[in-house]
Amino acid sequence: MVSTTNIRIHGAASSSLVEERMVDTPNLRFAEFSAPCQPNCIALLRDRLLSSLDEFGVTTDLAKTQTCMAVDESLANAFYHGSLELDSSLKEDGSNTFSQLAKERCQQSPWKDRRVSITELATPFGLWITIRDEGRGFDVAAALKRAEDPMSILASGRGLVMMKAFTDELIFNSNGNEVTLVIYHNRNQDVVELMKERSQSRSLNDGQHSQI
Repeated sequence: MVSTTNIRIHGAASSSLVEERMVDTPNLRFAEFSAPCQPNCIALLRDRLLSSLDEFGVTTDLAKTQTCMAVDESLANAFYHGSLELDSSLKEDGSNTFSQLAKERCQQSPWKDRRVSITELATPFGLWITIRDEGRGFDVAAALKRAEDPMSILASGRGLVMMKAFTDELIFNSNGNEVTLVIYHNRNQDVVELMKERSQSRSLNDGQHSQI
């Protein structure tokens, strides 16, 4: 049975944050969220998603604060940079331009009409979170390359650096408007190794098929 929860968001124009649980058992939950383009949804979503770690007994090698930072950055990217199309450089001059423009776009089309979609798969083995926005996306390959630069921690790429460092897997779609965060239970290293082997095997097979 599908259960639905609606949470009214203060300030959202006739919108609410909706959670639908397609499967909800002690050992597995599959849920979908639809959130209005309102940054005040970020904390609500972050806290709800992280609560699954305790609910399903998932402990990680990382501190919970680090996992929290990865989820928080991913949500912020979807709302601010994806749906509202705000560039990080607007925050670097010390002014309030970024926050002011965010408030304005939350009330203007096309930005105010966009929604952020999230799917959650929670199990005792780990947590899979997929976040998708309705923005134009970004050049994933270029951004990941910049994130390898040690100076990224001091520039606008530090969010992506934290997302990579504080998750077990970080997977983007080709358009850059969807990301999946994978957080494994720290006792499941055999699962981690199996997933790596399957990934390498699939990449090898794909390469062989492309040559046929």
